[in-house]
Amino acid sequence: MGGGKWDTGIYSSAKASRRSSGIDDFDYTAKVRSGKVSKVNEVLDAKKMVNPDSSRYPFPLRESRDSDEHPLSVPVAMFFDVTGSMGHIPRVLQEKLPKLMDVIIDKAGLSDPQVLVGAIGDATCDRYPFQVGQFESDNSFDEQLRQIILEGGGGGQTFESYALAYHFAAYHTATDAYEKRGKKGYFFTMGDEAPWPTVTVEEMSAVFGISTGENETVESLLARAQEKWDMFHLFAVDGGYPHTKKIHDRWRALFGERFIMVEDSRLVCEVIAGIIHMMENSYDADRVVQDIGLSGKNASMVKNALVPLSTSSSLVVRAVAEGTALTNSGRRKRGVTRL
Repeated sequence: MGGGKWDTGIYSSAKASRRSSGIDDFDYTAKVRSGKVSKVNEVLDAKKMVNPDSSRYPFPLRESRDSDEHPLSVPVAMFFDVTGSMGHIPRVLQEKLPKLMDVIIDKAGLSDPQVLVGAIGDATCDRYPFQVGQFESDNSFDEQLRQIILEGGGGGQTFESYALAYHFAAYHTATDAYEKRGKKGYFFTMGDEAPWPTVTVEEMSAVFGISTGENETVESLLARAQEKWDMFHLFAVDGGYPHTKKIHDRWRALFGERFIMVEDSRLVCEVIAGIIHMMENSYDADRVVQDIGLSGKNASMVKNALVPLSTSSSLVVRAVAEGTALTNSGRRKRGVTRL
């Protein structure tokens, strides 16, 4: 895992080949719905994770590691609610992967991003409540994204199991970015409902095949995950609960300015890329939107999503922690040469 580099030409060729052959981009979902397949793809099965060193780590992991080819790996994890009205988001992401990777690599300046994708459902009722890929440097994460089962379930209670993703971030990840350099990775969840308040021991066993010995609250899981991840939740305003104040308030209490309102979920790639660009370079929202190449209504909607973050203390705290300073242009002036 983690070898090679993203290649837009390979992405485009593979997409054209599927189209000419009449194969759906999310063919695995089609196979599940037709009854040809009845389980999560092995590469996305959390129970298939392994523990590389039980003397260092208590649980099985997904790893993001440096290599000669990628000496400065930075992990980027993205989990999407695939219940009900949210099931289209992975399709949107897959269509716009070149834009996402272009901004992350060429604009934000992450020379060695390692991307992981995953899906969230409702552990109280769905057959496939959690799916998680590997950290990949090349186009492999596109293949894993297309293997996600777009279940379209959910229990209709305005809650989904987002906390399973935070459990994963807290207990099941190991990254050289953090362990060697103290640099946090980027971790995104997206959906339109509120999180169930706890992950139960039964859910841990059913999803991950392990247990920490007690139910864990979403607050405790987030606190642990935030030690090594910059965590963000993207709320789909065009989802099923655009004006439900109690849902907004719950997320805002958990994430503060990192609760991001996305007016048009078709712009999810632009928002994620913009956040990473902003966090890496301390540009303001106007500069980020310009660099992404947006104009008109789309530019306004992405800017609206980014402005609360750009005016928060997060960028200043990050700049200080990394030994940098903000210039008048909004660009960080680094105290060391960036290799």
